[in-house]
Parts: sequence; C-alpha cells; structure tokens
Amino acid sequence: MVYVIRDFNTPTNHIGDITIYLSNNNKICVTILNIHEYDYGQAWMYVTYPFKTYIYDAFITILNRITRDIFIEKLETGKKYGEYNHTDTLENIIPKYKDIMIINDDYLHVENIINSNDWGNYILFTRESVDFLEEIKSDRDEEDKYPNVYIIRGEILENGEFIYDKPIRSNSYRDL
Repeated sequence: MVYVIRDFNTPTNHIGDITIYLSNNNKICVTILNIHEYDYGQAWMYVTYPFKTYIYDAFITILNRITRDIFIEKLETGKKYGEYNHTDTLENIIPKYKDIMIINDDYLHVENIINSNDWGNYILFTRESVDFLEEIKSDRDEEDKYPNVYIIRGEILENGEFIYDKPIRSNSYRDL
C-alpha cells in the first residue's frame, strides 16, 4: 500500500481529493487535487516530521488541517460573492469524505477490500491499516528540482501541531 486518500468524490460528483504518502528522509508528500480553488488545480505540499511521530496521527492531523483551512477559505470567499449566506457554517459546507488506503497487488489478501472505478482496490485508512504503509523514494521536494513551481512546505512539530509556510494554491500559482 502506497498512499492514503481523503476522497471527497461521490458517485454523482467528482469534487477532488487529498493524497498523502510517506517519502524518504522523514517527509510526507501531499497532493491536493481540485478542492482548494475555484479554477481547479493541483497543490503540492511537503511536510517534515520528527522521527518519533506516530504516522497515523500525523496523517490525520495533516488531512484535518488542510480540509479545515480549504473550506474556511471557500466559506469566506463564498459569503463574499453570495455563494453562501451568513448562516452557513464550516460544518455544513465540508462535503462528506472517506479516508482510504490504496492497495497494490501485494496486499490483495487483506480483509475488507473494497473495489471502485476511481481507485481500484482499497481499504479504509485506520490505526490498524497504517502498518501497511510503505515509504516511497522521492526527490520531488528538492528545492532545485522544480524552481518555478509553487510548493508549500510544512512541518509536524514535536507537540503534534501541523504548520505550513504559505496559502494552499495550485502548483502553477505565481506569487506576484
């Protein structure tokens, strides 16, 4: 199993998702697809974490914070432009989602496998399923690899708090 997805898609609406996976050198790679902007796009985030971090908690902390921050911005922007009214709250605009873990062929023996057209074989992401995660060797987060790409840098602090350095924007976004 390689990566975890917070899937906001439903059978009738393909909203987008947040994909997260372990990378080498105590890094977590995050790709945010379509849910973060009105014009769609893909955002890249790289998160460092302390060696003793429990990965399930780190993933859930990252997913929850990103979800919250994206939909706070959508709510504020939507109220400004009349898409939402003053009674709308964050709780009623965040669409339903599920946290899943994609299964590769090596893990087809795992119980409770679900199959979908979007993701193929997967299981729910839980404290127990985190043991199946694999680290992926990646160099996408090297500073000079993508010099003109908007990349968000984050960190899980020793106290478990998740912080990041700039707003969530598409990787093609340009600071003016």
